[in-house]
Amino acid sequence: MSFRSAMLALALLLSWQQLLSSSPSAFAFTFPTEGQATLTHYTLPSDYVASCGCVGRSTHYPTAALNRLAYGSNTSFAPSCGLCFELRLVSTPLANPPPPPDDPDAPWGDGIFYPDSAVASGQTPSVVVKITDLCPGAGGPWCNATMNPDGTLAGNQLGSLVHFDLAWPSVAIPNSFFPGDHDYGVWNVSYAAVSCDRWKGNADQGAVGSDWDQQDAACCPRDPAPSGTDVVCPAYYDTVGDGTALVPNTSNILSKGKSSASSASLATHPLFGPSSTTTTTMMLACGCLFL
Repeated sequence: MSFRSAMLALALLLSWQQLLSSSPSAFAFTFPTEGQATLTHYTLPSDYVASCGCVGRSTHYPTAALNRLAYGSNTSFAPSCGLCFELRLVSTPLANPPPPPDDPDAPWGDGIFYPDSAVASGQTPSVVVKITDLCPGAGGPWCNATMNPDGTLAGNQLGSLVHFDLAWPSVAIPNSFFPGDHDYGVWNVSYAAVSCDRWKGNADQGAVGSDWDQQDAACCPRDPAPSGTDVVCPAYYDTVGDGTALVPNTSNILSKGKSSASSASLATHPLFGPSSTTTTTMMLACGCLFL
């Protein structure tokens, strides 16, 4: 390993230790199984093994990242890993709606606002996603909801405590999923935890479970509670140091030797350029290459 790569690996290790020393209570939050949330989208490379450690093939189907507060851990896997949610578009909060016919002088806007009746009856665009990734607390104004030291909760820029970051564009979701002739950036959505039997990837044996090569450094149950019956992942910080939580075996042998984490090819980091396989594996393990 070159000196430059060694220094990068050391810096990553120190950052990793700093994350693990963070107070777990800062990330302890149980959110309702259904409610309102905000939604953005991000680019997740095909076959990429993200924070939970779900198999790379899961990216061939709809997946999403969850904000740290709702995710349940500040790094790696968490109780939310593997959960499936139906997300339904509601409105574009940063764009005003068109003026109503009876008030032509109202502020003009090209936003989209679906009637409550349309949302409730399932007539708006929706998708069932599997949680495979973490949207970190430092991930801009949308993923930064937090629990204050006094136990009070602070939402994101729009006041939401729950935020989904949809992996899109994606081969799994039509390009036309978001309506309108331009990208509105952020949406209000309704969400509901559902059985992963409704997730398109659930019938694909190669798309479920966690990456074999990461073993107990990953956790991605096929259909965890509350909507399924599989075991729920612990928070990563409860499995290290003085933690006693055990990591359930969710490994999928069909992914053996296929993950980006086990690849001998070099990855390119946007700040540091090409990195060694050792350094790349460390970065993949914390889900920080593309976050």
